[in-house]
Amino acid sequence: MVKIFLMILFVFVIVSCNKDYNVDCTTYDYSNCNTIEPTNADVTITITKQTKDSKVPVWLYKGKYGNSQELIFFDTILDVETKFNLQLNNDYYAIAKYYKNEKTIYAIDGSYLKKVGKAVCDSTCWIIKGNIIDLRLKN
Repeated sequence: MVKIFLMILFVFVIVSCNKDYNVDCTTYDYSNCNTIEPTNADVTITITKQTKDSKVPVWLYKGKYGNSQELIFFDTILDVETKFNLQLNNDYYAIAKYYKNEKTIYAIDGSYLKKVGKAVCDSTCWIIKGNIIDLRLKN
């Protein structure tokens, strides 16, 4: 009997984790809520600009670093932030190549791009996680 009670309690805890019960549904502001379930999302890649006109070679891959991967993009980037629209529920990583003090430096970062649903009143608000890949040089 105790096991059944604990299992039922566990299910209620899991189901209610993404629900916000402190929301007034009559006046809730949905302007920051994406109620359409996404399949893709924008990923922002940030780089370090060493000079005003410097371009940084960047490779963007689908997959985990070190495993088999699929090259999605290769080019030189001039802007500090560049956005790519990518499919959700995948690992992505990027590599930037810098030249500093006559040395070649590679910056590598990656993320798992996913959606998280949060129940609000009678809707689900979708939030994107893992949408930043930071290739900036650290000082």
